[in-house]
Amino acid sequence: MKSPNLQPAFKDLILRALDLRYQSHSCKDSIPTDNHYQSVTLGTETTPGFRSAREDVLSQVIFTNRKVLDLGSNLGELSRAARARGACLVDGFEYEPYFVQLANAINAYNDVTRVSFFQKDITSPAIYTERYDIVLAFSVYVYIQPILAYISGITNDLLILETHRLEDNLQSYYIEPILTFFPHYRVLGTSEWGTPSPDGGERAILAFARSQATLDHCLIAGEPQSAEEVLAVSIVEQKTSVGSA
Repeated sequence: MKSPNLQPAFKDLILRALDLRYQSHSCKDSIPTDNHYQSVTLGTETTPGFRSAREDVLSQVIFTNRKVLDLGSNLGELSRAARARGACLVDGFEYEPYFVQLANAINAYNDVTRVSFFQKDITSPAIYTERYDIVLAFSVYVYIQPILAYISGITNDLLILETHRLEDNLQSYYIEPILTFFPHYRVLGTSEWGTPSPDGGERAILAFARSQATLDHCLIAGEPQSAEEVLAVSIVEQKTSVGSA
């Protein structure tokens, strides 16, 4: 007798869960996040969410044999991307239990190993007990900014940060506070704001380290962008978007 194939039914379950009209609220200020925020890969197909996979940025980071922490992991796509690029182990911390369940289901469907998701409040210093080589902090700066010292204390090599919408504040709001703990950085590029907006807007993605040697060792060699270049591009694109609306 041929063994039953659970994959089609499992995929249908995940797709129905992604389509559910559901909105979570964050641990700080009850900021809402809609279901299916991240684009999700199921086998050879990708279901589009509010945010792209940011493959070009992740491919600049050398994850090989490194232990990774993904803060605000949502549905786990960045965690799985780090594992696919050679990370030896990835933990994802996510406040919303429903997203944790979905992320683990997607792992199971895609046969992903050594990637685990946990329901955690990333604003709580008490959760930062293990050390990691690379910490991913994509679109969670408002939550981690007050506890950068704790995150620095458990980070061996890199902090990869994605900002919120840039508003002439990249240097003052993001870079300068982090330099206290990670004095060296490289701008990896920009990413889309991610929600329908009449004036568009972009985010910046940066890698921070304690030394230039560590930064160079953990990133693919390339032409670095300055913070000023990223700000200039963002401002021009926002003005162009507004002018053509």
